[in-house]
Parts: sequence; C-alpha cells; structure tokens
Amino acid sequence: MKEQDFLYLKIHSINRENPIIAVNLKDGLSNNKCKNVTPMAKENIKKYNKERDVSIKMTEELFLNDKKVSVLQTPTCATGLDPNCSECCAIFTNADRRSAFGYQLTNAACECHDICVEDVRDICVDNRTIRHCIPCNTDGSAGCRGGFLPDGPPTVQSWRVRCAEERLSPATGCDRIINEIEFEVTLRYGNTLVVVTPRDIFECFYYEFARFPSGTFYANNQTGLNDFRNELALIDGSCKVILIGTPTVVTDGNDCILVIPYRAIDKLWKHENLLVSAIKPYANVNLTVKQEFAQGHAIVPCTGSGPCAGLLAGI
Repeated sequence: MKEQDFLYLKIHSINRENPIIAVNLKDGLSNNKCKNVTPMAKENIKKYNKERDVSIKMTEELFLNDKKVSVLQTPTCATGLDPNCSECCAIFTNADRRSAFGYQLTNAACECHDICVEDVRDICVDNRTIRHCIPCNTDGSAGCRGGFLPDGPPTVQSWRVRCAEERLSPATGCDRIINEIEFEVTLRYGNTLVVVTPRDIFECFYYEFARFPSGTFYANNQTGLNDFRNELALIDGSCKVILIGTPTVVTDGNDCILVIPYRAIDKLWKHENLLVSAIKPYANVNLTVKQEFAQGHAIVPCTGSGPCAGLLAGI
C-alpha cells in the first residue's frame, strides 16, 4: 500500500478510547476511493451509514489522498446525579451553540465544583421615573412679552448608565441602602447633539429587601430592623441591575422635560465558598483571563466621577 493511500484521521476527543466517528462520503470517498482505507475506518463508515439521522454532530478534519473531507462526531454530556444540569447539557450538545460559543471538548460531565463567588442574599426592587428639565428647541417665534417661544421638544438620540453606586447608612442606624445612578442621554436639536446627565438618588429601606431565595421580606418593625442589621454585618458588597425604559421628552407649558423610566434591582452579596454542579466545556489547558472595562466604558461610582457631572454640554 502506498503512503498516500493511508487514511490520516485527526480527532480531538476527551474520550480517545472509544470515539464516535462518522465519515461524510460527499468528497473524495465516493465510488471506489475507499478500497484502501483501514478496516477500522470502514467500520466507522458503516456506522455512519446506519446513523445518518444523528442530530448533533461535531465537525473535525480528515485527510485522504490530500483531500479534505468532514468528520462528524457526536458530543455527549452526562448530567450525573444532578438533573438540573440537563439545561447546560442541552446547550453543550447543540451543534449551533457549540460553534457559536467555541466549545472544545466533545464529551463532558456535570460535576461538583468548589468555587469562590459573590453569593446574593438580599434583593430590593424599586421602579423609578426621573423627570429632568431641559431646554426646548430655540428656533421658535418671538413671544408677545419679549420672550422667545420654544418650537417643541428635542428628540432623544441615545441613552446609557454613566455611573452607579450604593452605600450603607450608619447615620440613620443602618436601616437603609442609599443608591445613586447617573444617566447619560444624548438629545438632538436639529443638527446639534447635546448631552445631559441627570442623576437619581433613592433609598431602599430594610423592609423593602427580600431574602434570597425564600423571597421573605424583613418585617417592618424593630425585629425586622435588628435582623437586617445582623445581615449587614455579614454582607461584603452589592451589585445593581438597571432596566431602562424608553426615555422621552414631554412639554409642560413652556417647559420641556426629559422623562426616564427605569427599574433598579439592588442586590447585597457575601463572598462565599460554594459547591455547585457545572460543566467545563473547555480543556484544562485553556487560559481564561478576566478584565473589567476601563475609563470611558466602565460604569464607575458616581461620587467624584468628574467635574462635569450633571452639567449640560454640547458635542
């Protein structure tokens, strides 16, 4: 048998002892092209012919006579003792998601992992609306008393959260969490863009917090306050989810008002060491690097966030 007649097979599988192989016969292996392939390869081809209806496949590479064809490998995922891993397994074995997420391993199992994380313990939800006065369009007509009548409101071009923070309140007996959120909204005045940065400060009182995962609120009495104070002694930090509705500009008499509806979900967490059931979709040799967005992209605390906070500026 000539050297070029040998079948070179490249398979990346965590389970190399019993890989599941299927060969696509569309290119280079039709008719009598397979007469010199190894017996093992022939068995794999037969197996593929019997299992053409397999729905989840992983494409690898196979070279025969210097021609590149497809190898299809079925990913497997064992849920183990925890049935909650079935959702993760469905993602791991889905062909489209595997390609989109770049999963490397072909076989994985749901296993118990010991991880250090920020474990959320208490949650407060607050639906808010900011009403911020802004200039109206100035290309209107002169008024009868020497003023200038506005010609309707500007339009909202874009919006985002500029900064956000929360802090404890020892001055009030540790009975609340003080939240601060600043938005950045770009307004269009004809061909001119103007940026405004309205800020909202609000408080989540102890009885507005619900314990996670029970959903039980702290009682609005001295007992509930004492329980919340004891909880704060264990809390290491917080995070915030901000859901912004569509900002609009409305008119009220001669005034134009920017209205920003949003929901703030304030979460208090504790550094915790947890045992969780999870899947590792990448090999152990992978390098995972975490980096937070830097200046210009990061949502930073609002205190001392800059000399221009809250000012109206043109671009």
